[in-house]
Amino acid sequence: MRDINQLLEEMGRADADLEKEEKDLTELEKYRIYKRTMEKIGEIDELDISEERENTEKEHFWKRVSKPAVAVAAAAVVCMLSVTAYAAFGLDDNIKHFFHIQDKQTEREIEQMVSQVDIKSESNGVTVATSQIIGDKTRFYTVLSATGLPDVPYELEFENTELTVSGANGETYDYTMQEPSMGIVADNKTKFGLLVSGINKDGEDIDVNGKNISLQLSNIGYYENDKKFVTLVKGEWKLNWVFYTQADNEKIDVNKEIQLMDSEGIWKDIVVSPISLTAHFTVTKQGKTHFSYKEWEKYEDSNRITIELTDGSRIDSRFADDVNESWGTSDKPGYKSIGFDKIVESDKIASITFGRQTVTLQESQNKFTRNTITAKAAKCFISFPEEISEMISVEEKSNVKNVDFNCEESYSIFWAQKKQTKMPFFTIHRLNGVFSEADLEGKNPMMTYIGYHGGDTYTIEYGEIQDEAQQKEFADILNTYISNILPFFEYA
Repeated sequence: MRDINQLLEEMGRADADLEKEEKDLTELEKYRIYKRTMEKIGEIDELDISEERENTEKEHFWKRVSKPAVAVAAAAVVCMLSVTAYAAFGLDDNIKHFFHIQDKQTEREIEQMVSQVDIKSESNGVTVATSQIIGDKTRFYTVLSATGLPDVPYELEFENTELTVSGANGETYDYTMQEPSMGIVADNKTKFGLLVSGINKDGEDIDVNGKNISLQLSNIGYYENDKKFVTLVKGEWKLNWVFYTQADNEKIDVNKEIQLMDSEGIWKDIVVSPISLTAHFTVTKQGKTHFSYKEWEKYEDSNRITIELTDGSRIDSRFADDVNESWGTSDKPGYKSIGFDKIVESDKIASITFGRQTVTLQESQNKFTRNTITAKAAKCFISFPEEISEMISVEEKSNVKNVDFNCEESYSIFWAQKKQTKMPFFTIHRLNGVFSEADLEGKNPMMTYIGYHGGDTYTIEYGEIQDEAQQKEFADILNTYISNILPFFEYA
């Protein structure tokens, strides 16, 4: 595979010999050139960067990827505020975008989970205020609104973010936090979204309802390509409030024997809300403490939570950004919690699988047959609805050079053809070697990280509609099925 950046540069040169030499591009190169061009003009969103995966061994007790609660020397002054119902002021667009809310019915279903907290902090001419908060008893998503910022063509960030979650008696809790990310800019307001989840005390999950939240932000600016932070506005903004939610959490007793890696346990119950699900369990027979990657791959499926929805789609904890877990102790249960990136009402859940056991809640509305297609070069297989699988063919290349990553790779392109129209739904790349999600961002941001397996790094590169014919034939399939394809991915 030739270097796409180099090809793009050469296509702009007035050098006939070079043009002639490079005019016969492979289908994959044409496709990648198109996507890289779209990215350069800003039509492809930047991928989130998550922490680099450990390369040596997996720990048996499940580690929370969490930021410890920040110790505060001086007692924070917490404002006790009244909570305003969502219906009185309308749902913030950042919340709609984060949870993929597109209809009024869904907005009405979650109104008891949304509140308006009016807290402001001003520094150096910039005011930062809370806008809206949506949450249940395990996580919350806060929208921050900043006014007075300079109008610059950069993705703005806060240089430092410190947050404390504490109880009425002052004890603080651990948590998982995604740094504030810039969202919508309108009416001289710049919105930032902040997700906090996995609130716990010594590994035991905590009901976040009624807890004190103290947020301290400093310096607004952006990061250059060399990761150097450029400050646009110096300042400090402090926001304190009490989090309240009227989320309707439903508890479902399970009491099933399960396998957890090479240990055994009892799956006690499920607690589900429209934005999260938590499985509680106890370990009855303790296994090993550490695993090699080969051992981890053997038991990995027992570590998942998989949720089948009645519309035929699936949620898989392997591909969720917001997962918190703790093995527990002999005195208290462990838990595994998964946050949703869309609103999921309990009556839309068909079944839940955890520890190689499945709990069926209701019958699926779409009992369509699924066919499995194997990609030999990429060493994986993927399950498709029967009517989709009939239009798919696979083009494969093995042991070719990937210039972006300077390694050998094998890839499988899943092409779809309907009538006379053809397009790539996606490409699975099997890169020889260990690469992190941060490596993908730097070397080929068009790729989405799947995982590391058998000494190879797996990524997926999604196709994009390029003309009206593809729009007519494939738009609904891409939005309905292909956008949810990873939960049906398995290593061969």
